[in-house]
Amino acid sequence: MTTTEAAERPIAKGAWYALAVLTLVYVFNAVDRSVMSIVIEPVRHEFGLNDSQLGLLTGLAFGLTYAIAGIPIGMLVDRVNRRNLLSVMLFAWSGATAFCGLATGYVSLVVSRLVVGAAESAGAPTALSMIADLFPKSRRSTPIGIFWVSTALGTAISLVIGGVIATNYGWRAAFFIAGVPGILLAFLLFFTVKEPVREVDVKGAQLKAPSYFSTLAYIFRTPTVRHPFLGIALNSIAMSGVPVWAASFLIRTQDFSLAQAGLFAGIGVGVFGGIGSLIGGPLGDIVTRRFGLPALASVPMVMSAASFFSGLVFALSGNLIMVAIGFILFEIFSRAHTASAYAMLLGGVESRMRGVVVSSVQAATNLIGYGVGPLIVGVVSQLVGGGSNSLQFGMMAVMFAMLWATGHFALAWRAARRDSV
Repeated sequence: MTTTEAAERPIAKGAWYALAVLTLVYVFNAVDRSVMSIVIEPVRHEFGLNDSQLGLLTGLAFGLTYAIAGIPIGMLVDRVNRRNLLSVMLFAWSGATAFCGLATGYVSLVVSRLVVGAAESAGAPTALSMIADLFPKSRRSTPIGIFWVSTALGTAISLVIGGVIATNYGWRAAFFIAGVPGILLAFLLFFTVKEPVREVDVKGAQLKAPSYFSTLAYIFRTPTVRHPFLGIALNSIAMSGVPVWAASFLIRTQDFSLAQAGLFAGIGVGVFGGIGSLIGGPLGDIVTRRFGLPALASVPMVMSAASFFSGLVFALSGNLIMVAIGFILFEIFSRAHTASAYAMLLGGVESRMRGVVVSSVQAATNLIGYGVGPLIVGVVSQLVGGGSNSLQFGMMAVMFAMLWATGHFALAWRAARRDSV
């Protein structure tokens, strides 16, 4: 099968149902990941924690094991049945989330989050590798965009429902409610979704998965893959830091209650972040059809720059209306970059490289983004003084990573144009 034929192959049978289930799986990936953010304040009061400890708990405790486990899991994705692998890992991270509700102190919470991070590292690599084999390259950005709606929707569910549950039944109940549905979903995935057939080479034999280091070497010697990789990782610093601290930011700066802050942040992330994800996929396909494949990099470049400026409005405005406008625009623009950026990654590597490539970029986004992003906000806030407005400076600090990411997507666009000549 030639590259052109592979790009134009029909959509696989059952692809849209599989996409729906995989998207739902990643909804609960986001729920279980972000439920900690809505219960920051009650956990802080119960265990007497400071902002740096909370930044570690919400970020690095999750991101560290995510990054470490992502390496072997990415290799497994390229070698084993992905449906089975994802089913097992979904069961594991959902159970560990529920176990957070039994924590007796800070250490047990950290340990539980370490387990959640390790198991969740299988989520995106398996799902995106499967999606790439279900849909042809020419129609891949839109399903990827649909898939990434899951992060906004899951975060919103966590913030809104988690806030209500934590307010009425306590923060421990929020973890139980977040974890149990994923356990049931693991069985639905295993029994109703088939493992997609991987793309094959010109001889009709399955491609042999290269070594982990060979794949990494390919990533970093190929500018059209390297720069999107780095851009995604840098953007994740703000994309993770802002939602994690959004509820606390609103409680401290706007005198919101826990339930009000969860509702506000949840609607912002879920509705407008979801809109951004849905816009980003078709926008990437439209730009590609109109200006050619090299222009795909212009979408995450423009969206990253717009995220930087709208994020500053959110972080620095004291007026609630401007805070809301900044937050809404930040969620739209930041989520809109994702589909086209990942489409560049998946389209730039061989089929049996995708697990390692996606797991590597997810390791970077979770170690650098989800691990370091919330920690930066907390540390900067504490250094400023830890008062009611100190989180403004923490939020502002993580926005500059998006400006840096803009430069990488610009370099990716230049490299793609050069390669197309």
